[in-house]
Amino acid sequence: MKRKVTLYFMTVIILMLVLFEVVFSVSIYRYYYNGIVQYIESHAKTSTRFFSEYNSLYFIRLQEYSGDIIESFQLEGTELQLIDRHGTIIQSSSGQKVEGKVVIPYSLLEGEMYHQVTATKDNVKQLEVISPLIHQGQTIGALKYTTVLTNVNAKIIEIIMFTISVGIVISGIVFLISRRLANSFVKPIESIIHASSQIAEGTLKKKIKEDYPGELGELAHSLNHMSNKIEKAEQMKNEFIASISHEIRTPLTGIKGWSETLKTVDHLTEEEIKQGMGIISGETDRLIHLVEELLDFSRLQSNHFNLYKQKVQIYDILEETIWQLTPNAEEKQMQFIKTIERIELMGDRNRLKQVFLNIVQNAIKYSHKNGKVYIEATKNEGQAVIKVKDEGIGIAKEHLPYIEQSFYQINNHATGAGLGLAIVKKMVELHGGTLSFISKEGIGTTILIKLPL
Repeated sequence: MKRKVTLYFMTVIILMLVLFEVVFSVSIYRYYYNGIVQYIESHAKTSTRFFSEYNSLYFIRLQEYSGDIIESFQLEGTELQLIDRHGTIIQSSSGQKVEGKVVIPYSLLEGEMYHQVTATKDNVKQLEVISPLIHQGQTIGALKYTTVLTNVNAKIIEIIMFTISVGIVISGIVFLISRRLANSFVKPIESIIHASSQIAEGTLKKKIKEDYPGELGELAHSLNHMSNKIEKAEQMKNEFIASISHEIRTPLTGIKGWSETLKTVDHLTEEEIKQGMGIISGETDRLIHLVEELLDFSRLQSNHFNLYKQKVQIYDILEETIWQLTPNAEEKQMQFIKTIERIELMGDRNRLKQVFLNIVQNAIKYSHKNGKVYIEATKNEGQAVIKVKDEGIGIAKEHLPYIEQSFYQINNHATGAGLGLAIVKKMVELHGGTLSFISKEGIGTTILIKLPL
């Protein structure tokens, strides 16, 4: 991975350097080339203007005064040739007789200056600037300045080679820096990958350093948080297995014990037989309730839980719930305070009753003797609002974030699988409703259910 990051950095930098070299080389070439063109053109314009304004005699006898013209308008570093309007070379500053003709472009005859880059027989590049000699609006000849570009090209190549050398040095420096940067990026990532692999294999105690900068630190924090959540869930699952094993073993022990005892009915009184049968029946009901709770939870988790909705009356379901749990309340000398309106909605009657039974039963279970349980059902903004409030022991602040989680039990010695509230919440949500609660330790708990009408 380190090599890939380094290669990525180097590729980007080298591409940028190559692009810079190309742009710089073109710019340098144009700078020097345009500089020479402008220098020669400026001299040529001055020469032809002076020629036109002050030496009208030259126009009449161009051939005769060719030597004076060459001498007057010659430019150092260039060869000057005097040409007539037909392209014939009249004279050259080199002193040599030049055979042949110069091709005169149409634009020159129209009075425009002209320049071009050509090559000699020896393939030496040269710049030609041709400036027209105009008399009475007519081009009668031209001054042709020629300069060899060998020195200029050599200078340009020298500059380009220097910039390439600088680019190579920069590439080396960038390579060293990119390796360091790659280490600073890759090492934390490798550390996070290694730690997350260990977490995936079950080493949940493994923690990742969170002091990395930016998103890496956030990623490390998220993975640690995930690890803590998984560890907590694993702990709760183990506690659940231990709890459910105990919950199943206890009624089975009672059933087994009394079934063995009832084999010898000759030694038992009618009252003892009746008591034993009652215990077997009660423990069987307890087992059935526990198994049903586990099945409900399994269906909810796998999304195989079906609701059979119909028009139901909340008043009737709550009254049945209260009537069914009145014996439990009377055992603790408790009373129900009811404010229940008649509210009709679409829902699964049996599941809603299961929800209310669980909540009211918990309110009784965790309340003090001689306490009260308040049950309200009202309409508000297109919703049925059911509130169950007790004056019991309440829930400690540290348990509140986890109370709705599956398998969670505040008291490890409590009975049950710790699935009740989790199942209730899922059932309410399947009805399109919400469940919330407010609780303070030592004051009591209020459960609030909202269902759409």
